[in-house]
Amino acid sequence: MNFAIIGAGGKGRRMEAGMNKAFLEIAGKEIILHTLEKFEKCREINAILLVISEQDKKFFEEILRAKNISFSKLKLFAQSGEERQHSMHNGLNKLKELNPKNSDIVLFHNACNPFIEEKTINECIKAAQEFEASVAGFPVKDTIRKVNGELISVETLNRKELWAMQTPQAMKYELAVKAFEKAQKDNFLGTDDVQLCERLGVKPKIVQCSYDNIKITTPEDLELAEMILKRNLG
Repeated sequence: MNFAIIGAGGKGRRMEAGMNKAFLEIAGKEIILHTLEKFEKCREINAILLVISEQDKKFFEEILRAKNISFSKLKLFAQSGEERQHSMHNGLNKLKELNPKNSDIVLFHNACNPFIEEKTINECIKAAQEFEASVAGFPVKDTIRKVNGELISVETLNRKELWAMQTPQAMKYELAVKAFEKAQKDNFLGTDDVQLCERLGVKPKIVQCSYDNIKITTPEDLELAEMILKRNLG
């Protein structure tokens, strides 16, 4: 089976919206609904778990009732944590209630990555089955420089070797449990999920996704998201 853990616990400080950015609207629909629809419609996904604060969970349920929307694959909710990694770990622990097998695939995805394509979801699942872990991303387009603390350029990095990581990030269930538990034991906080796998010696397979698969973080991202959706619908 394939499980999707959707993280919607972000406080959205950089968005400066005064609310969980997952509830901001694109074309009249909350970002979180756009995202959940993608996983609901994906045939390879068997169940969805949403990680969210208790307060936002109530707001989310009010939205569903008001719009008469339901997601048949949304089986569980988990409490969000202080950091994203803590939230996803909470989701992974809650997933035990669905009795996953060690070889099942768990996909970790941000609620504010609403433009994920079904093709990418499927390719991440397939890659994780073969390589134990996978992550969606795309090659960087810009020249990237490494700088020091005084903002002086130290070196120009090889752009051909640099990719921007997005979500979903997928792992076999057994690996995910070991990776998150070791990170917790070591008090290690990673920048993304598959970094925890790398600490166990597992090298994740990179799955190239569309440049549209952005994480909406700032007001500028929200404007870009409106443009992407308009183009895709047009």
